[in-house]
Amino acid sequence: MQLRFVKDLAIALIVILLFALAMRLFAIERGWAKIPVNSIHTKESVSDTLLNKIKTIENSIQDRKMFVFGSNRDPLRQGNIIKDKADRDIEFQEMLLNTFRLATTARDDYGNKIAFIEYRGMLHEARIGQVVEGRKILNIDDRSIRYSYNGITSTTELAPRPSKPVDEPQSASGKNGNW
Repeated sequence: MQLRFVKDLAIALIVILLFALAMRLFAIERGWAKIPVNSIHTKESVSDTLLNKIKTIENSIQDRKMFVFGSNRDPLRQGNIIKDKADRDIEFQEMLLNTFRLATTARDDYGNKIAFIEYRGMLHEARIGQVVEGRKILNIDDRSIRYSYNGITSTTELAPRPSKPVDEPQSASGKNGNW
C-alpha cells in the first residue's frame, strides 16, 4: 500500500510540473506579442544615404592606400615649401658642384691655348680637341671657350665663382624660425 501512495505522489508532482511549465510558456509567448514589429530605435539607425556616403569614404581611403606617388618627396611636408638656412646651403653647394665654369685661360711654353675648367669640385686642364666630362673643346679664346655636348654647341664665358647668397636677417621682434 505504501508503494501505491509513492507512485500517486510522483504522478501528481509530474502533472503539477507540466502545468507550471505550460503557464510559464504561455507567459513568455504573451511577452513576445507585446514587442512591436518596428522597434522604437528604427529611426536612430543608419539611413541608406548615410550608409552610401560611409562606403564612398571607405573606398576613397582604400584608393589612397593603393596610390603610388611619382615623387620621392612627401607633398605634405612643409620643408618642401619653406627652406631653412641649412637647406639653402645644401642647395647652393649642389648648384656650385654642377656648374661647368671656365676658371681661366692661358698659353703654354709653345703658345698653345689652355683652358682651366672647374666642374664637380675639380679643376680640369683642357686643350682644343680634348674631352672634359663629356664636353669636347672646340675653341679656346682669351675670355671664353666653345664646346660641344650631346650634339649642341655652347659657349662659356670666363666668370668668377658664384658667391653665396646672403641670408635675410631675422625679424626685429626676436622670433626665430620661419613662420
